[in-house]
Amino acid sequence: MTTPNDPLFSQQWHLSNTGQSGGTAGMDLNVLPVWDDYTGRGVRVGVMDDSVEYLHPDLNDNYDTSIDIDTSERDDDAAPTWYDDIHGTSVAGLIAAEANNGIGGTGVAPDATLAGIRLDFYDYNFEANASYGFRQMANFDVVNNSWGYSYPFYDNFDGKPGMPFYRDALQYAVENGRGGLGTSIVFAAGNSRTWGDNANFHNLNNSRFTIAVAALTHTGVHTYYSSPGVNLLVSAFGGDTPEDGIVTTDRTGYDGYSGDDYTNQFGGTSSAAPMVTGVIALMLEANPNLGYRDVQEILAYSARQVDVDNNTWLTNGATNWNGGGLHHSSDYGFGLVDARAAVRLAETWTTQHTYSNEAQAQVSSSPAAAIPDNGEVSSQITLTEEMDIDHVEVVVDISHTWIGDLELVLTSPDGTESILTSRPGATEFSPNGLDSDNLRFTFGTTQFWGEESEGTWTLTVRDRALFDTGVLQSWTLRVYGDENTSDNVYIYTDAYGTVPNDSARTTLTDNSGLDTLNAAATTTDLVLNLTAGSTSTIAGRTLTIAADTTIEQAFSGDGNDTISGNDAANFLRSGRGNDNTTGAAGNDIIWGEQGNDRLNGSNGSDSLIGGAGADNLLGGAASDRLTGGDGADTFRFAANSAFGAVSLGIDLITDFINGVDRIMLSKSTFSALLSTIGTGFSQASEFAQVANNTLVDNSSALIVYSQASNTLYYNANGTELGLGDGGRFAILRGVANLTAQSFILQA
Repeated sequence: MTTPNDPLFSQQWHLSNTGQSGGTAGMDLNVLPVWDDYTGRGVRVGVMDDSVEYLHPDLNDNYDTSIDIDTSERDDDAAPTWYDDIHGTSVAGLIAAEANNGIGGTGVAPDATLAGIRLDFYDYNFEANASYGFRQMANFDVVNNSWGYSYPFYDNFDGKPGMPFYRDALQYAVENGRGGLGTSIVFAAGNSRTWGDNANFHNLNNSRFTIAVAALTHTGVHTYYSSPGVNLLVSAFGGDTPEDGIVTTDRTGYDGYSGDDYTNQFGGTSSAAPMVTGVIALMLEANPNLGYRDVQEILAYSARQVDVDNNTWLTNGATNWNGGGLHHSSDYGFGLVDARAAVRLAETWTTQHTYSNEAQAQVSSSPAAAIPDNGEVSSQITLTEEMDIDHVEVVVDISHTWIGDLELVLTSPDGTESILTSRPGATEFSPNGLDSDNLRFTFGTTQFWGEESEGTWTLTVRDRALFDTGVLQSWTLRVYGDENTSDNVYIYTDAYGTVPNDSARTTLTDNSGLDTLNAAATTTDLVLNLTAGSTSTIAGRTLTIAADTTIEQAFSGDGNDTISGNDAANFLRSGRGNDNTTGAAGNDIIWGEQGNDRLNGSNGSDSLIGGAGADNLLGGAASDRLTGGDGADTFRFAANSAFGAVSLGIDLITDFINGVDRIMLSKSTFSALLSTIGTGFSQASEFAQVANNTLVDNSSALIVYSQASNTLYYNANGTELGLGDGGRFAILRGVANLTAQSFILQA
């Protein structure tokens, strides 16, 4: 995409980092490649914040006043009320500031529809009014929340009056928003790392209904303030110095952060969250059928690992991400959000995961086990349910005289250890942590995503300081995800080239179900061969399809890719780039998408779809369905031997445009042709139009087009009566009105 003409775009390093702020070039949202196709158009984004100045000239065209609301005043105007209602206007600009209007900067989703859900943070009845606002989330596709509580365990859905309304309203939004697909709800992780806070100490952040976002600097490391947590999903940018401040809209005039209509010093997880919200808007434009759980999973599987030497990174026990487990960090979640990779996965996502089809399992234990001073105790629970995990919750009831001593670790059947909390409130300047007496709270973690639930789970409670003891009274394990099936999706990204090069990751084994290899997020040239025992190349590294494995579906990425199917009924979809895709014996669907692609159905009754670009479609043996799509397409008729009506089949061309598309005939197959190679027939007598099918047998031409039925015949007999060894080989939908110039002859 041509970069926007907005004058501040060059300063928006989070969109395109060239090192202009002293940061690391390329350390950005990777959003520019997406804008060629998607800008968030048609996606409704709620900005739940202190207000939005919707008359701002960089927001006004994207703002919809018919759906905004003020939760405190209970009216339909989310404009600023107080002099310091400035935060939400900057948040809104990061999401959807208008592009190419010659002023200001650009939002991540510059054509998304914005509306404010105003909160009054001075309101004495804040929780009740905020809960009312949460109920309005169901009217939006995605809602951004760049706010939260900073005191640990304050927003405890089970421990404080009014808080259960939050939980119920969040559930209502994911259950009813977007016609049951669910509203995506984004929350800033918080800016209280230096105070010993953690995003997992807040049920608004660790709810399975929300997406918690951490903040990075322009070099790709977490900011000094970004609250950590094993509940984090992804990260975006917040900056922590004047040099890497975030450029966005400000309240106009002197009412905002600066004396201008824009600021270059916005930041915090407050700026990271709306960047992710904008990416979600792009994803939902690319695929409006995504469930809110799909959105979360795509963000997780497409995120980019940063700060690789950080010691909080772990690899879990999943088996479907780049041949193995996902990486996760309590500082970064699954990593930096990658707009291009997320949108590519969204385009190719074929299932829907919503509240209504979410699987759940729950087991409780009441060990009443003593927690020794400066020691530990463990308790185990066994789950018999077979599920693919998304979120895990742990509800604890711990009696203790100083909870700042405590560390809680959950270990899965795969051996992944997730540190739910470690000495809450403890910092360099406050080493003793919180002095509260007891801990009754629901923790969440995303670190087991993709693992299987069945087996023994262990909760370990450690007292890591002297003088205090306690009792693990009870705990409950809740697992959320999907019922385990034999239909699996294996996702490959550019990170496949950098993950450990071991045989477990580089061999794909799956001998049951309807299985998919999805490499849509990749950018390099791929070679995908689905034949059992064959070798493919992804991100420069080999992948072997095991001898007993059948993969039915495959998606490739942005490179110039080569895809070969197997004898199953394949669905093969190449992405952008000039791709070469070949089916095999099954009845295949082959989709070329963007680029100048070559599609070959080979054997079987296949459906070929060229997509955008100048595509070359060859149905092969049997009767096939050929759709060229946009661009000047070529429909090929060729075989490895002379024409045979039974083996070649009768292909249906669905969208031939005369004067744009061409039909290519192989002289090796249509062996009676004597015309020279090239466009048209050098021997004019070899092509004829006839009025109807009855006249076909009487024609002496070799290629005969029946106008009444839009059908092509090969007359192998020439001047003799009948078609001889020839026959009907193509039907064209619509009125094609073929002429000699509609054809190309090849050897």
